[in-house]
Amino acid sequence: MQRTVLLLVVAAVVASAGLASVGAAQSGAGLPAGGFDQMDVSPDDILIEASVQPDGDAVWETQYRIRLASDDEEQAFEELRADVESDPDAYTSRFGDRMRATADAAENATGREMGVTNVTVTAERRELPQSYGVLTYRFEWSNFAAVEDDRLRVGDAVDALFLDETTSLIVSWPDGYRLGEASPSPTETRESAVVWEGPVDFTEGEPRVTIEPDGLAAGPLLFVGLGLLAAIVAAIVYRRRPWDRSVPGETPPATPEATKSDEAAATGGAAAGDGAGDEPGGTDDGASTTEGSEPEDDADESPDEGAPPVDEDLLSNEEQVIRLVEGNGGRMKQQRVAEELDWTAAKTSQVVTGLRDEGDLDGFRLGRENVLSLPEYDAAAEGDADAGDGADDDTE
Repeated sequence: MQRTVLLLVVAAVVASAGLASVGAAQSGAGLPAGGFDQMDVSPDDILIEASVQPDGDAVWETQYRIRLASDDEEQAFEELRADVESDPDAYTSRFGDRMRATADAAENATGREMGVTNVTVTAERRELPQSYGVLTYRFEWSNFAAVEDDRLRVGDAVDALFLDETTSLIVSWPDGYRLGEASPSPTETRESAVVWEGPVDFTEGEPRVTIEPDGLAAGPLLFVGLGLLAAIVAAIVYRRRPWDRSVPGETPPATPEATKSDEAAATGGAAAGDGAGDEPGGTDDGASTTEGSEPEDDADESPDEGAPPVDEDLLSNEEQVIRLVEGNGGRMKQQRVAEELDWTAAKTSQVVTGLRDEGDLDGFRLGRENVLSLPEYDAAAEGDADAGDGADDDTE
């Protein structure tokens, strides 16, 4: 049995040539004679992990595990462990040579200067949960991954690697990084690693893993997301509000209709005293005829660009109606309110009725239309001769 376990050590070194074969195809070195199929034993499984660092270096760990199913196997492995601890160089020398040959071939293929250093070996017994003897090689591989714009691109140094049915490959990364993409699809994706379980025959250009800093991946997406959100909000505001509204509590900016109302109110008395109203077709009659026809449409067509938009989600239904009427010069058709707010007629009527009951809005009939106005709005100054007709006939 001692011979069997010692053969495991030799097999482990030869197994490392499986990685060396990645560069062998390029260098023509080939594999050493012999292999697991010509030996008495083989490891029950082989675990290869490459822990990639931010600078592109990687810490490699290769574990060769054999199950200790009998007392003889356990005793033989204990003797092997003692031998490894007493003379580790006998084990690391050959393994290191094979991995350095692999790195040299990868350097020629990628153009990145590479090196294998700090090769160590340990032998220990583990319960997994069965008892296993584990022979572990560790080493550092400089420039194993390519670094591009803070992204780590892994895999070109082991292009077209082959994993038999006993072997698994793990590529892991440090905190602060995340997986960008992996090809081919891993057997398992963990929080900070991807795993391929053999048998896997990676083709040319595989395996490949892209690792990104968390901030690098999230930053541009965050800005794009905020930009899209702003565009959506702007589109909604534009669709429902063709122009900006004044902020509640502030004096709304003057509109052409409001300006004419103020001028008419200021000059009305003087005009009457001058006798202008006695002239056929005079100023008062003209204002009544011309401006009283469709004044609310003129107000609707006069955008106010003076105030910044306000988030409608922060306004109550009542505040939205008041704000909308204010922005239309103090008067607005109830049907237009429903269209602008994208409300049903029933909801609009309910909100408007509450505002009228509270004295925050007035209403009157203009033809067959219900018209809403602010309490301080002077309909007479607009020349609405029929403003008072049917004021209480609102049926909505």
